[in-house]
Amino acid sequence: MKKSTRLLSLLLVFVLVFALMGSAFAENAATTAAKGEMAGQIVLLHTNDVHGAISGYAKVAALKQAYEAKGAYVLLLDAGDYSQGTVYVSSDKGANAVALMNLAGYDAAAVGNHEFDYGFDQLKTNLSAAKFQVLAANVLYNGKVAFKDNTVFTAPDGTKIGVFGLDTPETATKANPAMIKGVTFGSDAEIIAAAAAQVKALKAAGAKYVVCLGHLGVDTESVGHQSLDVIKAVSGIDLFIDGHSHSVIDGNTNTLISGTTKTKLDAGSTMAKYLASGAKARISSSTRWTR
Repeated sequence: MKKSTRLLSLLLVFVLVFALMGSAFAENAATTAAKGEMAGQIVLLHTNDVHGAISGYAKVAALKQAYEAKGAYVLLLDAGDYSQGTVYVSSDKGANAVALMNLAGYDAAAVGNHEFDYGFDQLKTNLSAAKFQVLAANVLYNGKVAFKDNTVFTAPDGTKIGVFGLDTPETATKANPAMIKGVTFGSDAEIIAAAAAQVKALKAAGAKYVVCLGHLGVDTESVGHQSLDVIKAVSGIDLFIDGHSHSVIDGNTNTLISGTTKTKLDAGSTMAKYLASGAKARISSSTRWTR
């Protein structure tokens, strides 16, 4: 079993590398002439609930490269549930997903409830290999932040983008309790308080924009800790990238905006965002992944 898992891992790596090489050659001619046209712009690309649909990683990596070739500062983010769903990632309990995300060039990711399917110890082992920041402000282990609560990225022009993560408290019952002993996810009120604390900390660190990578969703069973609940209660979040409920919000017309905090909420795979000086995040494009 271990031998077959290693062979599968190698195959996945080769598939992604060759796909990226093909994308790079195809994009080169098209982007050379346009190089520099997006200089000074900040682009956020994000995915959520990939669930082992690994073919999309080459696509999103190529998209990141294309924006960078045009001079943009690009962040590639994920809102959780990447380590379960198909044999490609479940065969080694999620480790392949992290390896592929490293190759794709992810900058930060939240953890979703399915990251805990194989137990907390396995998750820690998997994420120890991550070359991206793992963010979950409300996930504690023995009373201390289990991963990292937030991070700050700095664009070439000095603009700081603060990002923090939240995971659904439903993980406490959707994962096997025996495999996550000592891990807590907070009550509804504690999640709201954690979000407010993160905004305060990131603003104090000089962040011009604050982004939440949340694996909360908008399902009715999640009322009290939905992404909508957070953005209605907490001011200062410029963009909330959501996951968990597999809801897709496409385009400006369907973007949900809290009437009190004016936070933009978005979900769905491979969405491109632009952060313009003095403005809220604007949705640029979106596509959906299939397995």
